[in-house]
Amino acid sequence: MSNVRGRPRESQPMSTIKIHDGADEFRIEIVGRFQAESVEEVAGLWRSALGKMRRCIVDISRISGYDPAGCKLLRDMYHHGTQIAAGTPMSLVFLNEISAPRRRGGPALVRERPAVKEVSKERKFRPAAAGE
Repeated sequence: MSNVRGRPRESQPMSTIKIHDGADEFRIEIVGRFQAESVEEVAGLWRSALGKMRRCIVDISRISGYDPAGCKLLRDMYHHGTQIAAGTPMSLVFLNEISAPRRRGGPALVRERPAVKEVSKERKFRPAAAGE
């Protein structure tokens, strides 16, 4: 059994959720940008699949990006033990980001730099050692 659901977004391309409901596994395939209502829909589908005690796989091979809520849900799924399938170079980049250990204080690239102490205007020089 296979269902296809999608909701157009006015500012972003449409994302599509494909569901493959088999006897031994429940597979959710995300196509396009994973954001907004799609995140809520996948979260509900995932919770439902967990309740049925079947193997759940989320395929991100055709994902083109995600918003912060989409990233958080995929991280939560990964850390819960859900298998994430990634079959393209770009999806492997997303998988690497999703599976990275969580950092305290947010991503390193957006953290504020610590204040730099003022350097004295009077510089002291030392003699150079051999080889410097």
